[in-house]
Amino acid sequence: MTDHEAATPSPPDFVLVLAGEGSGEFTEQRSRFLGFALPAADEAAARNAIAAIAKRHHDARHACSAWRLGASPLPREYRHDDGEPAGTAGEPLLAAIRRHELTNTAVVVVRWFGGVKLGPGGLARAYGRAAAMALEAASVTRLPLGRTFALSFPYPMRQAVERLVMLRGGHACAESYGVDVSWEVWLPHSGCEGFGAAITEATAGVVNARETTIR
Repeated sequence: MTDHEAATPSPPDFVLVLAGEGSGEFTEQRSRFLGFALPAADEAAARNAIAAIAKRHHDARHACSAWRLGASPLPREYRHDDGEPAGTAGEPLLAAIRRHELTNTAVVVVRWFGGVKLGPGGLARAYGRAAAMALEAASVTRLPLGRTFALSFPYPMRQAVERLVMLRGGHACAESYGVDVSWEVWLPHSGCEGFGAAITEATAGVVNARETTIR
């Protein structure tokens, strides 16, 4: 293992994502803030969701937004102030997503200006509050993360293979039966290290694991 590999954190076994949308609204010094928290599987989904909210509330002065996608150690992040002073809108929205430890999530806060300037600090607090209200109103679920492996083995080895997969927190996600048994198995990231060697050893070299996908 190189120094670089040793310093790179292992991917998590799951991330927290939104299972549904949430919203929150309040008025501050006659300015109306309406926040939305939205699931977003990828960047296209995030941008489309933001655009749809902005279009729906086209009469608002600002439609500020942020999104966070992917898993640690390098999630992708975006924030947009949409005409508000730099750092007073998009950054508080992104900070709210981070505090809730969410990913694959977009937040939009639209503001109708009420004629009273809130100042940078007041704006940041208001946008952060609207984002937090929306996120707290949304339902959250765990999204499992791991890898899939293709295995082919004789019928008498099924019990040994199944036991090893289960011990590593995995399960068969596709099966077919012919001359041999063919499985596609899923393992959480924490169960993947050394799996190929373990399956080969457990079956006396008869079975090899071929990685097929990472999620």
